Amino acid sequence: MRRLAIPVLSLALLVGCASHEPSAGGASSAPPPAPESTPSPSSPASESYTFRLPLAVYSYSDADYEVIRSAEQVLARDCMKGFGLSYRPAKNPAPAEAQDRRYGLTDRASAERYGYRMPPRPETPKAKLTEDQIKVLYGNRSAPATAAKNSELRYRGKKVPDEGCLGAAVLGFRKPYEDEAGAEVASRISTASYENSQKAPEVRAVFGKWSSCIKQKGYDYASPMEAMAAPAFVRGKVSTDEKDTAEADVSCKERTGLADVWFAAESSIQKDMIRAEAEALRRLGELHEKKLRAARKILAGA
Repeated sequence: MRRLAIPVLSLALLVGCASHEPSAGGASSAPPPAPESTPSPSSPASESYTFRLPLAVYSYSDADYEVIRSAEQVLARDCMKGFGLSYRPAKNPAPAEAQDRRYGLTDRASAERYGYRMPPRPETPKAKLTEDQIKVLYGNRSAPATAAKNSELRYRGKKVPDEGCLGAAVLGFRKPYEDEAGAEVASRISTASYENSQKAPEVRAVFGKWSSCIKQKGYDYASPMEAMAAPAFVRGKVSTDEKDTAEADVSCKERTGLADVWFAAESSIQKDMIRAEAEALRRLGELHEKKLRAARKILAGA
């Protein structure tokens, strides 16, 4: 399972990043946020719909991301050495429980505990750094905004990269493998396939079955997206009503097979769109593989 690894408005590419007109029932047709963490193949959450879509093969897995992040940290460490400073990054926390919301809430345990809200993410530990380490690691980002303007940061007479050793490592390693055209294609397919799938007859039919099911439980929503976006369920504390609604939502999804029907419809749409953009996506995939190989080479030499 893979995650698209190109920065598009800071969102994973398997979710769309544009805003759209509301669909029938008042719910937005824009794809929901991506999972908080990508499941590993051995995880119960490996049945994530988002990362089983055809488009997901043009992306990175969590393990791939960790290889790349580790390589960037090695480059930052080597840069710090050039200034006579040591650097050992803090270890990443255990990943948060994966939450795939592309087709709405599907996790019963999460519904019972958090309603429609995302489970809390584990706190990221901070590396213990001296003032000198912070200055060189983060460059002008560590300085007050007023002092950072038009200033050249130096340490022991040596110029510090404007973005610091860490920023320089990340940006320098990323640049050779950027593919804005491929990223745009992947993002466009992700958004369009999500929107178009909602118009498929089988998806509209299963929405109707879901709506009838949840109405029998005392709730009136035309679609799962409408329920999840209810104002009372996105602000303030999680209420008992929100948890009850979320549980009914998941129960009706299970009873009607809504997520499976929707996934099948969108998968079919994506396959056609991918065939039409095969060359752009092929290049995107190739650059991903090259970046991974480069990252592994850095780690092997570390």
